[in-house]
Amino acid sequence: MENKLNISPLLAGVLGGGASTILLYPLDLVKVRLQVNEDPSRLTRRSIAHTMRGVIRHEGITGLYQGLVPALFGSAASWGGYFFFYEGIKSQMLERKVNMNSNSSSSLNHKTDVKLAASENFTAACIAGAIMVIFTNPIWLVKTRMQLQMKRTEAKRQLSAKFKNASLNSAIKAPYKSMTDAFRTIVREEGPFALYKGAAPAMMLVSHGGVQFVSYEFLKSHLGTYTKAKRSADKENWSVTQMFHDSVGYLTMGAVSKIIASTATYPIQVIKSRLQQRSQGTELSAAGNIKFVKRKYNGVLDCISRIWKLEGVIGFFKGSIPNALRVAPSAAIVFVVYESTMDFLS
Repeated sequence: MENKLNISPLLAGVLGGGASTILLYPLDLVKVRLQVNEDPSRLTRRSIAHTMRGVIRHEGITGLYQGLVPALFGSAASWGGYFFFYEGIKSQMLERKVNMNSNSSSSLNHKTDVKLAASENFTAACIAGAIMVIFTNPIWLVKTRMQLQMKRTEAKRQLSAKFKNASLNSAIKAPYKSMTDAFRTIVREEGPFALYKGAAPAMMLVSHGGVQFVSYEFLKSHLGTYTKAKRSADKENWSVTQMFHDSVGYLTMGAVSKIIASTATYPIQVIKSRLQQRSQGTELSAAGNIKFVKRKYNGVLDCISRIWKLEGVIGFFKGSIPNALRVAPSAAIVFVVYESTMDFLS
């Protein structure tokens, strides 16, 4: 009975990840476009507005949702799989700990007092994250590529008019038509291993999940215990107001834990986006104009070196403002939907 497969965390994670992705996707697109921008000037809140206006002007309102399909697949798979493996690994760790305690104690009443340490929660989160990188890196690469591409006709028309260079038309690679077309094109042009570009910094980013879940478990153990205990003791009289109060608690804990983790690991996110971008294409400048770019990074160290030399420390934090605006509500939505779904299924 204890070893029965529990798919509740998987379903809850899928629903939470999908909901947060749809609601906050435009901020994610702006964040990624600013992350790969090599302009040495300082990017500010005005850059966010310029980028968003530029996308709408050149690509329409739907341009803010380019790459949404792979983002939904990636988010649902990542969050669903993450919670599934995370809860499963925690359960195994907890079971081993209980068995060790019961073997060293004549009383079995200590089982309910057994809890995982912060280091154990961190380990479980990192293992779950590493597993999901293997499965989902190709999806995130496609999502990043599709977020960065612009509509070909408008880009070619403006650039050709500006440079009076007909050969430029053939230099601009055709945008991916769909998620499946992106997979086929990447494998055909760059080989199957190209689907794992950015996997190294992605593996480094498993610490993001570790920091987030350690923070969340800490907050949950200190702030969530009272409401949980009260609800268990008085289920019949648990009012809508009390349920809302409980949800606000999950919102706060999810948001705070995400902010802590995102701030600590943000430079790695910038490196990952730079490595995953297409070698040539079009992008919006900080002023909102279209320009042709051609760049290639030879691994993580080369990427770090170039950012440091050309852009300075600020280069590692490009896009951090839209990211900050996005991550707190995103994590809050994920954890509220997750915990609410888990409660409903339980």
